[in-house]
Amino acid sequence: MDDQYLDELQKEIYQKTKLSFIRHEINYNIYRMKTIDLSIIIPVYNAALSIERCLNSIFKQDTQYTYEIILIDDGSKDDSVNIIKKISKKNIILHQQNNAGPSVARNKGIELSKGRYCAFLDADDYWINGFIEKTINFLDFHPECIAVNVAQKHLTISGNSLIPSCYSQYSMPFILTDFFSFWADYMHVCTGSVVIRNDKLKDIGGMRTDLRITEDLELWALISTYGQWGFIPEILFVSDGGDTTRSIGWLNKMKIRWKNAPNIEVWEKRIIRHLPKELPLNYLRARGRISRNLTYCQILSGRLSLSRKEALKYGSYFDKDIIGFLMNIAKYNSFTWWILSRFLQYREFHRK
Repeated sequence: MDDQYLDELQKEIYQKTKLSFIRHEINYNIYRMKTIDLSIIIPVYNAALSIERCLNSIFKQDTQYTYEIILIDDGSKDDSVNIIKKISKKNIILHQQNNAGPSVARNKGIELSKGRYCAFLDADDYWINGFIEKTINFLDFHPECIAVNVAQKHLTISGNSLIPSCYSQYSMPFILTDFFSFWADYMHVCTGSVVIRNDKLKDIGGMRTDLRITEDLELWALISTYGQWGFIPEILFVSDGGDTTRSIGWLNKMKIRWKNAPNIEVWEKRIIRHLPKELPLNYLRARGRISRNLTYCQILSGRLSLSRKEALKYGSYFDKDIIGFLMNIAKYNSFTWWILSRFLQYREFHRK
């Protein structure tokens, strides 16, 4: 073969390779145009004062990924629906239904969703720029992970910001070696901080509709038994328990939810099917934190017999905070338990 022939052959191969690459890139771009990367599900109930802030936090995300926003109006009686209808975005889906609670609303959103991944965001919370890009990047790069969550900031009624201590201890995203151990130590997962693989979420069956409180925590615990979990130690989600939330009837909503707080055995029934018969210590620790929260809710709703029974059975794994400490002191006597309940009820109902 002469040199001229080889040069021509190389040029031909190069042109064919380049053409093949261009075709591949065009096909990939067409696929991306047709594919929704993230379905964002937002239950809406009387959220006229906060829904625009929530939605704007999504619209302001700098991301290459496509998303759809599925708003499930759960029987709002204020101007929420009218505000949503005025927003001219093609990727917004509004579904209206009679009031049935957040779990039913989120499950309807899951049913309507078409994204590769799914995220929940409450109407009074919001994301910080980078949430979509960084969570999807992580899950695309780690196919072994079923879910990932970011660090969050919680705004309190007193004006303080609560941030899990795990945020300052890590600098890079990573895969948890033991979800329940990390969860028991930090309670690092919050509703709007998570992105989940949608096919797995639909296989699992979504949220339990019989739970009106801690239904999200039950889902995270269940999901963790299906695959590995990632964590991004960057504050990209804000949960608002401050003035905005309180001004839209937070206390009345919570009274309904407290009244429906189950005992821990009811709460964990889906989860323990996927765990060894001898429950791992780290799960017991995580369950203890949940049980303490449910016991607190039972006290606030006046169910003193049930709450004391829970404290007697699971109190050794309660949080070591002041409330958990007081519960473990008061639980041995019905009178001291009554005194504690009156104090906690007054404390919660008269917060300024």
